Amino acid sequence: MDEISQVTEAAVQLKPEYIVGLSVLATVGIVAMWGMFWHSVAKSQESIMDILRSPSFFKTVTVIGVIAATVVLSLAGRMEGNITGAILSGIAGYVLGQLSGKREGDKSS
Repeated sequence: MDEISQVTEAAVQLKPEYIVGLSVLATVGIVAMWGMFWHSVAKSQESIMDILRSPSFFKTVTVIGVIAATVVLSLAGRMEGNITGAILSGIAGYVLGQLSGKREGDKSS
């Protein structure tokens, strides 16, 4: 049994160059999302300071960062699948909870 778990653990972990590649890919993805976000802000002609002061802005940035870090660590074999699932399901529950809270607040107004 012990040999099987060692072989499985060795097969799951990626080489360091793949981990660096995944990190670069995640960084490029985040930069692309930021570019699209700021492009949308420029088109909408909203005040940048109002957006930066908004609590929802920080919530969004935090969620994106946690998702990117979780995916990279999971694909790199540094985090177990059940932990990855717990983090991602927690984020999904948080986001959906925020959406349902806003809808309930809209109905009572």
